[in-house]
Amino acid sequence: MEKPQKLKELVINLNTMRYLKILSIISFLLINGLGEHGIPTFAGIGLCMYQFVSDLLNYIHYKNIEISWSLGLVGISTIASILIILLSRRYKNRYPLLVSFIILCCTGVYMCGVLRHYDKIQPWFIYPFLVFVISSVILIIKNFKNLDASTLQKSP
Repeated sequence: MEKPQKLKELVINLNTMRYLKILSIISFLLINGLGEHGIPTFAGIGLCMYQFVSDLLNYIHYKNIEISWSLGLVGISTIASILIILLSRRYKNRYPLLVSFIILCCTGVYMCGVLRHYDKIQPWFIYPFLVFVISSVILIIKNFKNLDASTLQKSP
């Protein structure tokens, strides 16, 4: 009788982890910038990638030597971190998940301009950022939570 209960808890816990991942990523993408022309993070990532690809293509065709490497680094690392979070499995990829959340926090602070425009912080910035931080912390805590050996058996 005890084994089905543990299996049920594990399934509920896995669904919770999936929902927390989705909530964390969506709230990260909806964080708005704080500057005069603040844009949501998803638009900033798109603009970074567009500018980087445009610079690369201009370099190939016109030998223009100005390539915005920092925008490419920000865009590619953010997309890679989001994919790592979405594709990570429980307990197997704990440390890459933690590093991905740290990268997303740093990218979010950089892209939103918190360090430059801290006096312009509004609720439309605070709420998505708090949801992202809280859901990420809960996800990390759940991921590092120790379970007994019977629930950590390898699945086929």
